Formats: sequence, structure tokens, C-alpha cells
Amino acid sequence: MDELISVLKAEIVPATGCTEPVAVALACRVAYEKVGGELFRVEVVTDRGVYKNGLECIIPGSGMKGLEAAAALGIVGGDASLGLEVLGQAGPADERKATEYVKKGIVTVSVNRALVGIHVEARVETDRGIARCLIERRHDNVVETEVNGVVERRGEEEQNSARVQWPEGRGFADIVSFVRGVSPEEVSFLLDDVRLNEKLAEAGLSSDIGAGVGRTLASLVQKGTLTDDVVRLAERLTAAAVDARMGGARLPALSVAGSGSHGIIATLPLVAVARTRGISRDELAKALALSCLVTIYVKHYTGRLSAMCGCAVAGGSGASAGVAYMLGGNDEALEWAVENVAASITGMICDGGNLSCASKSATGAMVAVTAALLACEGTRMPAQTGVVGDSVEETIRNMGRVSNPGMASTDDVVLDIMQQGTGYVDKGR
Repeated sequence: MDELISVLKAEIVPATGCTEPVAVALACRVAYEKVGGELFRVEVVTDRGVYKNGLECIIPGSGMKGLEAAAALGIVGGDASLGLEVLGQAGPADERKATEYVKKGIVTVSVNRALVGIHVEARVETDRGIARCLIERRHDNVVETEVNGVVERRGEEEQNSARVQWPEGRGFADIVSFVRGVSPEEVSFLLDDVRLNEKLAEAGLSSDIGAGVGRTLASLVQKGTLTDDVVRLAERLTAAAVDARMGGARLPALSVAGSGSHGIIATLPLVAVARTRGISRDELAKALALSCLVTIYVKHYTGRLSAMCGCAVAGGSGASAGVAYMLGGNDEALEWAVENVAASITGMICDGGNLSCASKSATGAMVAVTAALLACEGTRMPAQTGVVGDSVEETIRNMGRVSNPGMASTDDVVLDIMQQGTGYVDKGR
């Protein structure tokens, strides 16, 4: 099962800020580094998922917001060698310069709704020529660059796909078997990685950042309005981390399947259970591996970017399995936990990366822990109930069908709503 370790290491990486504007910043920076010089013009075209998720995002450490800001900041203050942390070193002087470029209309971003899967193409024109960078399939996967007409293919030259790559023939039972058999040492790196998300939660609980969902939930617990139990702890830790991330904290998140919010929901509910139930570090490491792998597996069917809130649905599915594992659930209970999540929140829309993600994440965390508790007590949604199929595999496939093609038209409507009054344009619609 070394391939599942490889999946974990490939799909779990640190990312500073929402990964869609980060992908735009990275593409622009890669292109600019190829040519250099005085900037004349920047043109970026993205698929609808990247566009939708990045349109309202706050850039970490600044008051800047949106894709044009990300493109400009990537050029003036980015470091392409840092990958998804490309904006991690940008400072106030860079932000002022980037704001100037945006105000001058030098930078434009448009969306091509006909594109399938992650697609970011940046064209940078300077006094030294024209350079282009193309990112596809993953947020940091540069597949092509061009400098003054000379094209270079590089990186993963795979066919563009909206689906997360997954080892052929491996399914849910294989994930569970792997986790039950793996030594804690082999997945212990996840314990260090999850600290990134815990630090985000600490930032969200200790400061007025983002929408303040996590901090308010904590206040309600202190007042006695809400009970202080494992479900509420999972809610507030998860929401606070997303508050900080979407509110512009200059802190990296542990991203899973290309999303920091996926990573937050897939990990922090498990941290909450470990704290309240005295779970050992070894068992937490194995549960984190289970949660992240299930999240990645669900994303294989629902799509890396979709009309459905993958953070709550996919991350919540992973977290439910991980929590059920920590509670001593058998293989059947782990399956039921995922099916309970599917029956509860499949179809929750994604309306872009924004401050409301904290509210969705709180819901995802609450459902994940509750679904696991129900499963471990023997409660599940019967087969052939709504999207719940005859097996967990069929249920996960059904979740994918709801996402695409089921919600494709929903995505268009959401995008229409978000575009009203923004001045952004579509290409190829």
C-alpha cells in the first residue's frame, strides 16, 4: 500500500491563502520570472471553478481581495519556488505596487466556462517581451510556459482532468485496510502537518478576523448558551481556522486535494475528539491518514473544484470516518459514518471562497462528528435512501453524480449571481 502513502504526500501540502487566487498568483509569477522587466499588461483566463472560488478571497496579510489583486501581487511580490506559498513573503510595499497596477487597469482576469478542470493561463507583457504560463489539473501544476514564442512543456503532461487522481482499483475498503495495518511511524508526519491548522484555529479564536464564526461559537459556550461537548469543540475549532484562513491571516493551512478548507475540515474535528477522549498520538496519526485518504477519494468522484461544497461534503466524509475509527468503530461503522454524512449535506452549494466558508465548515464539522457518533451506536441511513446506495462505494459515486452533472447548472447560476456588478467577463460561454 505504498501507493496510498504516495497519495497522502502528493495531495497534502501547505498553502498560504485560498488556493484558487494562489494558483493565479503562481501562474503570473512564473510567467513574469521568465521575462522580467517593466510591466505593461497582464491577462489571465481561468476555468469557472478557479474564478468562482477566487473572486471574493482576501489575500493573506493584506486588505487586497480578488483575482486581479492576486495576479498583481504574485508578479511584484511572489516567489514561484514556494509553490502554493508563493505569496508568503509579499510585504506592504508589494501590496502598494500591486494595488497601483490593478487601479491602472493593467491586470485583467476573465473566465471561460467551457473549460473543464483547473485551468489558469497567464499572459504577461513587459518591455522585454511576452511570457505565458499554463497551470492545469492541480493548483501548482505548471504544464507549459512560453517566452517570446518559444514553448516549453514541463511538469506533469497529463490530460487535464477535473478529477483527483486515484490509484486504479483501490476503494474504501482498501483505505480502511491500509490504515488498520500501517505503522503509526509511517503516517506520523501528519501530526506535525496538522499543527498548521491548529495554529489557524488559535488565530481565529484569539482575534477578530474573518466572519468571527468560531470566536462567537466559543463565546456562546462560555455564556452557557451552547453546551461544551465534542461536537461544539469540533465546530468552533474548524470554523475559527477557516475564519482566519479566509480572513487573510498570513498563516499556511494544511491543504488536502488542493484546498486548505478541505484540510481543515478533514483534520480539526479529529483533533477535537482526540483532546476530549484522550486518544493517543499514534491513533490520531492513523485516523488523520484515514480522514485525508477518504477526503481525497471522495474528491476523485465529486471533482477537485465543483458546484458542491467539497470542504463540508468531502472533508466531512473523511472526518466522519476518522472520528468513527478513533471511537473504536468497526469497518461497517466507518462505512455508515460516511453514508450518514452523504445523507445529511450532499448538495450543499459552493458559492466561492469567502468569509461564509467558516459557517459551512462549522456545519461540516458538526455533521461529521455526529454522523460518526450515530454510526458507532449502530444508526445509519438505510440503503437506497436518497443518495445512499447499497454500499459506501455506490454512495460515494452517487455523491459524484450529484456534483457533476447534477449541479452543473447550479454552478452557472451561482457564477451569474457573483458576477453581477463585478465587471468580470466570461470567454467562451
